[in-house]
Amino acid sequence: MIDPRMPESDAVYRRAGDFVVFQQLAVKIEMDEVDNEDYYRWLDDMTATVGDLVPGAQIAEKEGARHSPPLNTAIYYDTEDLRILRTGALLRTSCNKITHAFCAFKAAQDEHNVRRDHRYVFDGEEKATIQAAPDSPEAVAIVQRLLARDDIDHPGLFLEREYGIPRTELLPTVRLDDYRYTFFVWLDERDALRCSIDRAFVSNLRLPPEERVTRPVSEVELAIYPRISEEIAQDPRVVQLIKVLSSELCERFDTRITSDIKYQRAATALGMRES
Repeated sequence: MIDPRMPESDAVYRRAGDFVVFQQLAVKIEMDEVDNEDYYRWLDDMTATVGDLVPGAQIAEKEGARHSPPLNTAIYYDTEDLRILRTGALLRTSCNKITHAFCAFKAAQDEHNVRRDHRYVFDGEEKATIQAAPDSPEAVAIVQRLLARDDIDHPGLFLEREYGIPRTELLPTVRLDDYRYTFFVWLDERDALRCSIDRAFVSNLRLPPEERVTRPVSEVELAIYPRISEEIAQDPRVVQLIKVLSSELCERFDTRITSDIKYQRAATALGMRES
C-alpha cells in the first residue's frame, strides 16, 4: 500500500545559479506489457472522468504529444562494483539535443515516495558537447571534472555525503534513451502533476560496443509538477490525484507500482544486477 505525501520541509523547487534542488513526489507503474494504443484508451477515459473522481481536476496534453515525443538520453554513472545501484539512488546526466543538459543526483525515495533531486545545469560548450554525444569521452570528461570540484555545490558532493560513495570513482554504466509521452493534470486550472509514459531503450556501457544489446523498459510516472505553486502543493487533492491515477492504471492493466527506478530496472533488463 503506497502512502504518498507532499514534502513537509524546504521548498518543493529551489534554484540558485546553475544548481537546482527539487523534492519530487512521484509514483512509478510498470508498463512493459502495455502498448500505446491501450494506454491512450485509458488516458482518454481518464480525461473524461477525472473531474468526477477528483473535483476540479482536468487532464491536458500539448499538441503533438502522442506522435512526437521528445527523446531524452541519460547516462548513469556508478563505481566499478555498482555501489550506487544497490542503494536505489542515482547519479546521471540527462540531455535533449534541443533543450537541456544537466547532471543529477537523486537520493532513494523515502517512505512517502519523495526523492530529493540535486541538479547542476550545464551551459555553453559543455552543454553542447553533452547534447551531441552524451557517452563520448569528451562528455564523460566534463562530468568527471565537475564531480571532482570542491568549490561549488554539485550532485557528486551530495552523493558522497549521503552514501559515502567516492564521487571521483564514477564511470559510465548504462545508457538510457527515453521517449517521453507527457500529459499534465491541473487543479482548478493550475499545474498540479506532470505525468508521462516513458518508452526507454537501455544498453550496458561497461561492455565493448560490439557486445552491447538494447533492451526496452517502460513505465508510467505520476509526479508533481516541478514548479507547483505553494498553494496547490498544500492542496490534499494533489496526493488524491496520484492515488486515483495509479489505482486506475493498475486495475485497468493488472500491473503494479514499482519502487525500482529506471536505473535499477535497466540493470535488471541487461542482466547487470547479479554482477
